[in-house]
Amino acid sequence: MNAEKLTQKSAEAIRAAQQTAQEYGNPQIEQVHLLWALLQDPEGLIPQLLAGMGITVPSLQAAVQALVDRQPKVSGYGHEMGKVYISSDTDKALNRAEKIAGEMKDEYISVEHLFLGLLDSANRELSQLYRTYN
Repeated sequence: MNAEKLTQKSAEAIRAAQQTAQEYGNPQIEQVHLLWALLQDPEGLIPQLLAGMGITVPSLQAAVQALVDRQPKVSGYGHEMGKVYISSDTDKALNRAEKIAGEMKDEYISVEHLFLGLLDSANRELSQLYRTYN
């Protein structure tokens, strides 16, 4: 994915996902970290869209928070503090978001493209979550 094509909000979401992974001691930015970041801005587009679809956003946030809490943690000798990688599942979602933006003839990758990328490329963990809220 070309990071130069990210909107300010989508770049902020990716940074927030990275920060969350670091705070929780997770070695990788997983899809759940990115979803968590997209849900955190109460004035953001994604929470508003979900609320408009009848989804109880605080309930979804709590479920995503529980998934973040369960991510593998790394600490101790040999672990480089602050070093976090992008998981292959998250990379797939980011690449799918870029492709969706292109299909929509959008020049930049916005938060809605990131969300659609997460929906289209959902790993097993997010697929189960989505079925709960579908």
